[in-house]
Amino acid sequence: MTQRHESILLHFIVRTFLAPFIMLFALYVLVHGEASPGGGFQGGAIFAAGVIISRLSLGLTKDSYSFLSRKTLIIFACLGLGTFTAMGVAGVLFGSSFLDYGAVPLAWLDYIWPGDLGQRQMGIFIIEGGIALGVFATIILLFDFLTFESHGED
Repeated sequence: MTQRHESILLHFIVRTFLAPFIMLFALYVLVHGEASPGGGFQGGAIFAAGVIISRLSLGLTKDSYSFLSRKTLIIFACLGLGTFTAMGVAGVLFGSSFLDYGAVPLAWLDYIWPGDLGQRQMGIFIIEGGIALGVFATIILLFDFLTFESHGED
C-alpha cells in the first residue's frame, strides 16, 4: 500500500477509534505488567501497532511522518535503552547486584505518587517504561526502514 487510501470512513475509523483504543490497551498492558501478563515489551509492541496502523492508512506520504520522525524515534529508542541501563546500574551503585530494584532509594516517590508502592514496584515500573519506549521506537523504525526506504524519506 503505497498510496493514501481515499476512504474517508477508513480514516475516521482508524484515526478516531482504532488507533486510540489500541494505544489505550497498550497503556493498560504496560501499567498492569507487574501483576498480570504483559509489561514493557508487550506494551511497547502494541503501542507501535497503533502508530503503524495509523501510518498505513495514510500511505507513503509526508503526512505519515508528521507524528514521529526517524530522528525522534532514534532518540526514543536511546532513551528507552538508557533508562533500562541506568536503573540496572543504579542497583550496583547502591551496593547490590545489577537490576536489584530494592537497593535503589525510591521511597521519595511515595510523596509524589502516594500509595502502597514499594521500591521494587517503582523500579519495575521504571524498567518497564524504558523497555516499552525502546521497543515502541525500534518497531516503528523497523517498519519505516522496511517499508519507506525506497522512497527517500528522511
